[in-house]
Amino acid sequence: MPKTKQPGAFAPQRRRARDAERTRMVILQAAREVFIRGDYHQASLSDIARRAGVTQSLIHHHFGSKKGLYISTMHAYLAELDEDLKGIVQPSINASEDGPAFIASAMRGYFRFLAGNEQCVRLYRILDLSLHNDPDLVAGLGELDEEGREMSSLHLMRAALDRLSLMKERGQLREGVEPLPLLSAIICAVEHWFTSSQRLNHRLSQAAGACGPQGGLAAEDFLRTVIDVFIQGALAPGVPWDDHATGKVVS
Repeated sequence: MPKTKQPGAFAPQRRRARDAERTRMVILQAAREVFIRGDYHQASLSDIARRAGVTQSLIHHHFGSKKGLYISTMHAYLAELDEDLKGIVQPSINASEDGPAFIASAMRGYFRFLAGNEQCVRLYRILDLSLHNDPDLVAGLGELDEEGREMSSLHLMRAALDRLSLMKERGQLREGVEPLPLLSAIICAVEHWFTSSQRLNHRLSQAAGACGPQGGLAAEDFLRTVIDVFIQGALAPGVPWDDHATGKVVS
């Protein structure tokens, strides 16, 4: 008679798989703490191994190399932020607002997302520094999750580009303003507040002296001005724009 497998025969195998996944997650958490402190090249696997309570050989077993660990760490963190980004920005993408109102709504949505995820801003700065020093890292930082599905950030960026391209087709953007550079400028302007506002506010307060606002420029004033300048500068002559939004920005 053929042997029948006893209940629980696969239990040791399942336990090993669970233990391996727990070890992987512990390493990723330790790696995030180390990588987010500075440039990729400054981080050491020995520090990560010590924080995770594992050997360096175990890190190599799970991730292959320091670069493999870095890419996996960044993907894991970006995936955590993905749903939050989608929930805040997606309504602006889906809304049936006209072109100028869409730009304003999308900028406010992205601003709210970054205001609620301060560590994300720090991650962006670290990524910029790491990618500058090691351009090959770019190839490993595609916008796909572990199942190969496109992450929301890439989908939203494409959708926003489609909306701006439609504005261009309808003649709503002035001559010389193209959708891709406009989208890049919008994203950079919003992120700039979170990466540089403290330093610039201090310098601007000194420059303005008694004539400047107490405590520096407020986030609401910055965002309102940037939205107005971008829209007025991007729109073709004669395209109406009237911002009736009254919601305050959380700094």
